[in-house]
Amino acid sequence: MPPLDSLALACQFGANPKPEAAMDHHVPPSPAADPAREQSQSFAVLGDVGAPIFAAWIARHARRLGLRGAILRHDAGRVEMVVTGLPDLLDAMALGCSLGPQEVWVERIDRTETALQNLNEFASIAD
Repeated sequence: MPPLDSLALACQFGANPKPEAAMDHHVPPSPAADPAREQSQSFAVLGDVGAPIFAAWIARHARRLGLRGAILRHDAGRVEMVVTGLPDLLDAMALGCSLGPQEVWVERIDRTETALQNLNEFASIAD
């Protein structure tokens, strides 16, 4: 099955997704392409989010989007992280976290803009 973003684009434009499209890998634009547009945000993900796999899932999702940051806290009711990247990719991160893996239930995500963080990758306490 193609990645969600490829499938969504194919459906949006009335195309019929082809099986070979599943082999295509989406590569997000490099945040370094326009560093002036980058932002850093603090995310507080609230709900039943204590599943041990959630921190690793978040880190994988962030890396696939080309985001940088770190998970600062992870317990049964809350995950706190700082995330840096382009605004649209930060929105994609929030959407991904809200849907999350089936082992968690996200009730809400609080996002606040913070000072721009100079991080090279996304780190997880689960790594």
